[in-house]
Amino acid sequence: MDRGLMNLQQLPLAMQLPDAHTFATYVTGENQEVLALLRESTEPFVYLWGAHGVGKSHLLHAMCAQLHINTTAMYVPLRDLLEQQVEASILRGLEQFSLVCIDDLDAVVNQHDWCFELFALFNRIQDRGQTRLLVTAAMSPTQLPAAIPDTQSRLQWGIAVQIKALQDADKAQALRQRAAALGLQLRDETASFMVQRLGRDMAELMATLAQLDRASMAAQRRLTIPFVKQVLDI
Repeated sequence: MDRGLMNLQQLPLAMQLPDAHTFATYVTGENQEVLALLRESTEPFVYLWGAHGVGKSHLLHAMCAQLHINTTAMYVPLRDLLEQQVEASILRGLEQFSLVCIDDLDAVVNQHDWCFELFALFNRIQDRGQTRLLVTAAMSPTQLPAAIPDTQSRLQWGIAVQIKALQDADKAQALRQRAAALGLQLRDETASFMVQRLGRDMAELMATLAQLDRASMAAQRRLTIPFVKQVLDI
């Protein structure tokens, strides 16, 4: 299939949401107010920003999963679409959804065609007044450059909230929680070791946990510190 010709009926098939990314599995840390804003507020436009791995995508996935039960929701991973060479025109018509979640806005800020389509989409959503819009990026809207200046002005329309990184203890908790969902027993000391030795980026930690899950199944071994060291050669 020509990726540039993908339409709205095909789009949901390209945007499968991870089952593990729900509000129940989100470790809040210092982001209680953010969670309350998303779950309880009816704010029409929320801009979430923060460093890589702080859980921005997780929150968008959770919102889509929650609202999809009673309404229509669309998750749009801009970085993935750009890498797949999908045309920016795929954004046309998204205003018909009750919830639109646009992830990684900063991935396309230097792309004139994407900025043009985003600007047009924001205008249609605002004019229609029936769609809730959530956007994520690595930086605040005032710091975000844009190929079309008017796009940045549209980002001032709603509430901008920073997602704060988890403390190490919260990261260890998130690892244990995910391990339990995978059917693994991850002891406190092993989770803490992983956080301290493997870097503190949650996306990388979760990817490493998935690697350890496969190794544990193959070797029929528990996730102990010696086993983690052996598998990761550290």
